[in-house]
Amino acid sequence: MEEVIDLKEVLQILKKNFKLILGLMLTFALIAGLVSTLLMKPVYQSESQVIVNQKGKEADVYNNPGQVQTNLQLINTYSQMINSKVIRSQVVKNLGLDVSEKSLQPRITVTSEADSQLMKINVTGENRKENAKVANELAVIAQQEVKRVMGVDNLSVFAKADPNEAADPIKPRPLMNIAIAALLGLILGTAIAFLREMLDNRLNTEEKIDKYVGLPTLGKIYTIEK
Repeated sequence: MEEVIDLKEVLQILKKNFKLILGLMLTFALIAGLVSTLLMKPVYQSESQVIVNQKGKEADVYNNPGQVQTNLQLINTYSQMINSKVIRSQVVKNLGLDVSEKSLQPRITVTSEADSQLMKINVTGENRKENAKVANELAVIAQQEVKRVMGVDNLSVFAKADPNEAADPIKPRPLMNIAIAALLGLILGTAIAFLREMLDNRLNTEEKIDKYVGLPTLGKIYTIEK
């Protein structure tokens, strides 16, 4: 017959291994807290925004849905241009950064909402001021390159990142890391508790003798500590 563990047995196993489970939770949480606050460096994010639209006399886009659709289709192309090697190299050169253009690539993300002509240029890094300068320079150079390469003047800087803006780091997040680590400790501790119980084949309790042997308990032998 298939062995079934009822709710009472589950609670008994958890109670029996409470110290183990609690210890793993606290240990994991403590390690996560120490790593998050002492070892991991804070990473910040700055954002500049550009918008795809026509200028001057060609700006009658509200009466020309086809033009709006064209601008939306260009967003994907412009996103790839912004984080291209050509533009990254110009940013490094213009700002005199002591980094390679290749190292900038994973720090840059370009996003846009669905059916929106607004594009967000996000730059992450440990230096907030440098992030803001890179984000702003990407927007300016992208505007110039679109006009030079595409032959159209339909990319404008909408909002610049503020190098002096105080912002909280996007990572690490100590409280979240501690909560996740504590949860992992709880899961691991519970798994170990049930594994120990499943592998324990000893008939060392009255309940086990009654369950597996079906004989009554006539007496007990106690250990007396001196």
